[in-house]
Amino acid sequence: MDIKDLMNTDFQSCLSTTTLNEVRRMLKRSAHNAVVVLDQNKLPLGVITERDIDEVYSYSDTRDADFLASDVVKNKEIYNCWDGDNIQIAASMINDRGLSFLPVVNSDFCFVGVMTASNSLASLDNIMPYHSRSVANKY
Repeated sequence: MDIKDLMNTDFQSCLSTTTLNEVRRMLKRSAHNAVVVLDQNKLPLGVITERDIDEVYSYSDTRDADFLASDVVKNKEIYNCWDGDNIQIAASMINDRGLSFLPVVNSDFCFVGVMTASNSLASLDNIMPYHSRSVANKY
């Protein structure tokens, strides 16, 4: 089964030029706890959480400073997978790296959705019932 068959396409993203105040507003309106940061070509650059925003502002003299999304993700490692990859690839990356989700890109390197830990475990349960339950029990 391919990732594109199970990925979540309803996920917040923003450009690297988006201010952190706007990212915070996006997070408050969203059902998700993160926003994927994209470059102008829709390539994922990183992921921002509320905690990331709080950390940036904790080192600032003012909470009104116009930090950009790029300020947060520039030193963070980003992982992603291809929409045509097998679901087991995403599940392994999510499990091995302790991720909550994994951005998905298409053949043009454009962001098209995310594969969540719960989606990958649920799909693996259909493929390898014993293995996915043992992975889920770790958390």
